[in-house]
Amino acid sequence: MSIIRYPVILALAIFLSFDASAANESKELQKQRQAAQKERQNQKNQRSREISDGTKAFREYARELKSGYGPRANELDTQFELKRIELGAEHDAEVARAEADYQQKLSGLFTKSGQEFNEQTVAQLQADSRAFAEELFSIRKQAARKVHQARIAKEERKNALLTERDRMALDRANAAGLTRSYAPILATPIGGSLTDQEKKWNEREKKEVAKLEERNRKSLAEFRNGEKLRSWEIQNLNEDFELTWDEKAEVHALDAEQILYNSMLTQAVQAGAFDHQKFMNQMAELGKKKQLIKIEYKKIRDQRRIERREKSKKIMAE
Repeated sequence: MSIIRYPVILALAIFLSFDASAANESKELQKQRQAAQKERQNQKNQRSREISDGTKAFREYARELKSGYGPRANELDTQFELKRIELGAEHDAEVARAEADYQQKLSGLFTKSGQEFNEQTVAQLQADSRAFAEELFSIRKQAARKVHQARIAKEERKNALLTERDRMALDRANAAGLTRSYAPILATPIGGSLTDQEKKWNEREKKEVAKLEERNRKSLAEFRNGEKLRSWEIQNLNEDFELTWDEKAEVHALDAEQILYNSMLTQAVQAGAFDHQKFMNQMAELGKKKQLIKIEYKKIRDQRRIERREKSKKIMAE
C-alpha cells in the first residue's frame, strides 16, 4: 500500500506546485493590468483637462474677437444705411421725373389732332405706350440697382472683415489643440490577450475620441465655414434682386397695358363709342394674369427658401 501511496502524493505535490505558480502568475498579470488601467485613466484625465482648458481659453478669445469686430461690422451697416438714404432720394427724384415724362408722352398719344381710334391706330398706340413704359421701367431698375450694388459692396467688405476675424479664431483654436485628431488611449494585451473589460474600454475610447473631434468641429464651424456661408448669401442677394425685378417687369408690362386701356376708355367715352363689356373683359384678363404672376413667383421664392435652408445646414456641417 505504501508503494502505491508515494506516487500519488508526489503527483499531488507537483499539481499543487503548478497551481501555486499559476496563481502567482495570475496575480502578477492582474497587477500589471491594474497598473496599465491606472496609467490609461491618468492619460485620459490629462487629455480631458487639456481639452477643457483649451476650450475655455478659446471661448474667451472668441468672445473678445466678436466684441472687437462687432462694432466694426455694425459701422459698415450704418454707412450703408446712410448711403441707401442718399441713393433712395436720388432714386425717387429720378423716377419721379421719368414718370412725369411718361405721363406727358402717354397724354401726347391721345391729343394728336384728327386722330381716329381704328384698329391700326390702337395698335400704334399700344406699341408707343409699351416703348414708353419700358423706358420708365429701365430707369426704375437702374436706380434700384445702384442701391443693390451699394448693399453688395457693403456685404463684401463685411465678409472680408469677418473672414479676418475667423482666421484669427482658427489660429487660436489650432494653438489650443482643438483642430487636431486625438489618438485613442487603448489597452494593449498583457499576458497574450485583452480581457473583456479591456475590450470594452477600447470600444468606449474610440467612440469618445470620435465625439470629442465632432464636438470641436461643431464649435469651430462658425469660423471655419463663415466665409463660404457669407459668400453664398451674397450670391443669394444677387439672385433675389434679379428675381424681384423679373417679377416687376412682368407686372409693370400689365400695369402699362391697363393704363393704356384706361386712357383709351376716356377717349372712347368722350367719342360715345364705349364698349363696357369689352373693357371689363380686358380688365379681368389683366387681373388674372397679375395673380398668376404672383403665384408663380411666390412658388419660386418658397422653393428657394427651403433649398437654401438645407444648403445652409450643409455648409455649416462641412
